[in-house]
Amino acid sequence: MEKVTYFDVEYANSKNKSICQIGIMCENYKNGEPYYPERDIYINPEDGFDDVCTRIHGISKDKVKNELNFAQVWKDIEKYFVNSVIIGHNVASADLDALIKALKRYNLDIPEIYYICTLDLARTYIPSYNVKDYSMSTLCDYFGIDIDSEHNAFDDACANADLFKKLVEIYSINIEEHIQKYIPHEIQEFSNYISNPVVRKSISEFYGVIRGFSIDNEISQDEIKYIKDWKEKNSIYTNQQDIIAIVNVLDDILEDGNITVEEISKLQCIIKSYLDVVSSSPITLATQILDGILKGIIIDKKISDLECKNLRQWLYDNIYLSNHFPFDKTMEMLDKVLEDSIITQEESNFITSEIDSLLNPVETLKTEINSVTNKHVCLSGNFAFGQKSDVEKYIIEKGGIIDSSLKKSTDILMIGDCECQAYSNGTYGTKVKKAIEYNEKGANIQIIKEFDFFTNIK
Repeated sequence: MEKVTYFDVEYANSKNKSICQIGIMCENYKNGEPYYPERDIYINPEDGFDDVCTRIHGISKDKVKNELNFAQVWKDIEKYFVNSVIIGHNVASADLDALIKALKRYNLDIPEIYYICTLDLARTYIPSYNVKDYSMSTLCDYFGIDIDSEHNAFDDACANADLFKKLVEIYSINIEEHIQKYIPHEIQEFSNYISNPVVRKSISEFYGVIRGFSIDNEISQDEIKYIKDWKEKNSIYTNQQDIIAIVNVLDDILEDGNITVEEISKLQCIIKSYLDVVSSSPITLATQILDGILKGIIIDKKISDLECKNLRQWLYDNIYLSNHFPFDKTMEMLDKVLEDSIITQEESNFITSEIDSLLNPVETLKTEINSVTNKHVCLSGNFAFGQKSDVEKYIIEKGGIIDSSLKKSTDILMIGDCECQAYSNGTYGTKVKKAIEYNEKGANIQIIKEFDFFTNIK
């Protein structure tokens, strides 16, 4: 074995494994000299993004929409895979599977591929009692290998190169004995991936909004306008069966320019049939619906006692959301204003203001930070400053400590200024939601916006 390629990908979704980032290093294994330049390539997958995948690697549709597609990239990188041994972690089931699916999708020739899997090597040579698991991060910690940014394809490929060499060195592995020929699984026709998290969120929130509209048994002109605008905005997704059904009903009920409560009920039934099979978690889905209901209630700036009572009943019916923001805050607000069962104009204004704060918690809760020295900082969203790794490097240079995930002990949660459409709850994501819930239980996590941070820190 002479030519080796360390290889890692990140993909947009788990169904098609459509590649959105590739990291590759190719070198002469005997002398360490590079065959070709290292490559860190972002790719437009021309496919939907699964919110689970986006949460893992931080790559969104907007981030790669102007990048080349896989077929355009392949002509430049095919040489890395020809007459080479591909090395990666769980590389056959994950990275090579994604590669073959991409080649099949674009009708490109599949080269003969040989590989070595560092996951297989680790399981073979490292006793299970020495490590808690065989993940890349655990093994790198075990051998003292740094991963600059976990779940960044290029950084993972670099770390895997170090891991492979460390395994071979410590356990005197004869690598020729571990080279395997890659046999692709039978690949079905590429399926159009329609489980777009942005679409799912839009539909579930819309369901909540129209629940909010009908909660007082009246449909105002402002509410009709919102429904019309939603239809226009989401008509671009009419290649998706679920959206087609909803848009067709909207066409029917909007034909005479008026919408009755009965027509709203019909619309709710159509959307509910979609939500019954959607793959979002029950908590996420119900929270999105609650956000929609809150938005629907305040859209006409008039809050009635009937709306408040019906909203409180919805909360009681979904009591399992207790301890999940914004459930508790909403219940606390309703209990306060419904003590006398009458909603005054002053209370209506209070409710409108409170709901607006609940729907935009970052703007409400953000604080001013002048130093990150010795502070644990967690990042969320997409950043105008650059990639997340660039922001992390800057924070570390300023004396901060990066928390890859939000913890009760985290000091600061920084929100990127570039809108992330995949946020699970409208204007905020799961990290903001979790920070609020931690703070309600005694933590002290400060929430800041990227622009404010860089303005104050400089």
